[in-house]
Amino acid sequence: MTRNNNGFTLTELLIVLSIISILVVISVPAYIGQQRSAARNEAFSNLQTLRLLEEQFFAENGEYAPAGGGGPIPYNETFGVADGGIEDIFPGFRPGAQAGLNFTYDITSQDTTGDGLADTFIATATPVAGTRVASDPTYTIDQDNIRNW
Repeated sequence: MTRNNNGFTLTELLIVLSIISILVVISVPAYIGQQRSAARNEAFSNLQTLRLLEEQFFAENGEYAPAGGGGPIPYNETFGVADGGIEDIFPGFRPGAQAGLNFTYDITSQDTTGDGLADTFIATATPVAGTRVASDPTYTIDQDNIRNW
């Protein structure tokens, strides 16, 4: 009786499946960690952009936006609609993410000297519930480039 050696034995298949399973167990958490890191870095970059836009606004107007103090002013993602969002004050602020944002953004300015002009601001990035970064803290940056990350 001759044996046909064209296929794989059950033992060989089990070994291959075990190796693939081990690779998946190792790689999936690393991939998720990279996604979290990328979302955080995007938030940090967006906060830096807001700070730079605020400094430009200050150089042109002698105060931070929103003028006179107030807020928080949210980012509404409604370009071309005057609804009082960050995108109305800073049309150049367009945080990315095609599949939705991982953080919401807002700016609060204050008049601490009583002259009617906003002389301080704080920009915040708050994690969105249901995203990979939902358990992250709220990140902030202010006019002195003091940040909590």
